[in-house]
Amino acid sequence: MIVFIYGTTAEAIKLAPIMRRLDDRGIPYRHWVTFQHTDALRVALRELGLREPDAIIANGWRGKPLKKPIQMVGWMAGVAGWTLKHLGALRRARRADVVVVHGDTMTTVLGTLIGRVAGVPVAHVEAGLRSGHWRHPFPEELDRRIVGRLARIHYAPTAETAANLAGRANVVVTHGNTVKDAVRDSLAASPDSTALSEPYGLVLLHRFEFISQPTLVQETLQTLNDASPVPLRVVVDSYSRDMIEQTIARRRLDRLTPSPKQEHAAFVHTLRAARLVVTDSGGVQEEAAVFGTPTLIHRMATERSEGLGSTAVLSKWDQSIVRSFLKEAEQMRGSDDDQAASPSDIVVDDLITRGYASKN
Repeated sequence: MIVFIYGTTAEAIKLAPIMRRLDDRGIPYRHWVTFQHTDALRVALRELGLREPDAIIANGWRGKPLKKPIQMVGWMAGVAGWTLKHLGALRRARRADVVVVHGDTMTTVLGTLIGRVAGVPVAHVEAGLRSGHWRHPFPEELDRRIVGRLARIHYAPTAETAANLAGRANVVVTHGNTVKDAVRDSLAASPDSTALSEPYGLVLLHRFEFISQPTLVQETLQTLNDASPVPLRVVVDSYSRDMIEQTIARRRLDRLTPSPKQEHAAFVHTLRAARLVVTDSGGVQEEAAVFGTPTLIHRMATERSEGLGSTAVLSKWDQSIVRSFLKEAEQMRGSDDDQAASPSDIVVDDLITRGYASKN
């Protein structure tokens, strides 16, 4: 039996293509959820066509998304309590042959630990990414290093990420991230509703290391407002909404329009039609690279290589780089990536080969 353990919307989006391919082949699996994201993840589960979780390990912080460090501590305590309560049954029943985790969140680490203490091998999807700076991104870089040491199977998106796992056994190159399948699946499943829209750019800035710096937020949004060649839709979520909307209103940034998060299928079409993207999201960096959309990665460091040197540039929070990107974005546009290989198929085939997946 395969058990997926995840807790954020991004993890659900990137694991869903693997689950869909298992469904297509009639291979059973379970998914256990920590609800590190609460309401947003519940909505995403429905939108992605995923069934209700087989187990709820934790329900965020008292049913709400985690926003403060103290809430994270309480949530981790809840995960630990669930694990201790079910550990004996997990060991006796051997309900999982393999635990599959994704990415670089605290859920990734905790899911790996649950697998290890239950005596179950752990497979890490999106393995081997490294920025080389433990502080950027924080704590994601540390999360990846921890899971890289504890997981037994490593699904690395590229040869470069596989090289970061040199010396470890069971490293499988998937020739891309599963987000490529998520994007292509969404395009195939839903119509395009953006064809008649006016030109626009997308802004998605939500990471704690950015939002927690009011001066940086204000400088960035002011630069975007003053230098963008097109109006900008600024996507906000429960973590970024207050800071971004207040800054836009207080500074009267009339070329920036706050926009709510969309379900993934609609967002993929919105992203594809955008003239440019400004983001601190690694997942959006990968999705934009599929379409060749000019992208500014507004972070100090990124562990991903998608688009860099061609359609994407890293800002290092330097406003002069932001302005330069906005001026030159149209010349950076690339073409759609029509790579035939499906990373999710590679993961599923490997799980089957290892004997972890059997048909009903």
